[in-house]
Order: sequence, then C-alpha cells, then structure tokens
Amino acid sequence: MIAWLRNLDLLLGRIELVIAAFALLIATSCVAIGVFFRSMLDDPLAWTNEMGVLGLVWLTFLGSSAVYKERGHLAVDAVSFLLPARGRRMLALTLIVLMGASIAIVGWHMLTLIPLQHRKMISGLDMPRSLHGVPLLWMAVSMTIASICQLFDPPAEPVAGVQATG
Repeated sequence: MIAWLRNLDLLLGRIELVIAAFALLIATSCVAIGVFFRSMLDDPLAWTNEMGVLGLVWLTFLGSSAVYKERGHLAVDAVSFLLPARGRRMLALTLIVLMGASIAIVGWHMLTLIPLQHRKMISGLDMPRSLHGVPLLWMAVSMTIASICQLFDPPAEPVAGVQATG
C-alpha cells in the first residue's frame, strides 16, 4: 500500500510541476498582454487580469504542493538545534503529522466551498469561480498523501542550516 502511495505521490508531483509551469506562463503572458493593451493601446482587456489571477492561484497551490513533496519549504529550525537527535526526529514527525492534518482539514472545507463557488462566474471570463478552489483541493489531497508517505519515510536527520557558533 505504501509503495502505491509513493508512486502516486511521485506522479502527482510531476503533474503539479507541469501545471505550475503552464500556470506561470499563463499568468506572465496575461499580465504582459494586459499592460500592453492598457498602456500602449489605451484599450484595456477585461479578461487579462482575471486570467492572470487564475494562473497565479494555480501556480501558488500546485507549486507549494510540489515543493512540499521535495521538502523544499523554508523553515526556521533554531529550536531543533537545541534538541538531541531523537528530539529532532520526534519534532520532524510531529510537524509532518500537524501539516498533514491541517491541510486535510483545509481540503475537507474546500469540498463544501467549491459547490458554492461553482454557482458564481468569474467576471470577464464566463467561467465558474470554483476554478479558484480546485487547485486548493488538489493541493490538500496531494499534500495529505505526501504527509502519509513522509511519515513512513521521514528524514534520517533533519538538514542542518546555518548554525550559530560561539
């Protein structure tokens, strides 16, 4: 079962990176097109702002999920330096559980919010507003799976950052 979850986690991470890259391309293109039409042609396009925001939403949530899988988020680990090796390991496991549980709760609440969002439209795009909530739900499911995988494969030793000497 855990091998299947690890493979799913890896696949989701790859898909997330591709979609996040595409979302970055959409967001930057829409902003550039919007600026060009607004400043050079003095004829703003209504859809560029909304599409740019949608691209940034997808980039933010799928990108954060992909980074979480690679354990690439920034962390302040000043407290962990004070702990012995076993304490650092317990702290790492506790943080994995807390992250997985909190993001699962966010996903659960998104299940109730997306149907409400779907009834409203994004002005300028004629698309349902639920397109803003879908990447958050995806991130919640994906990061929960990643947290479960990390519980069974925690880091042997938390990566040491800059250590104070004195």
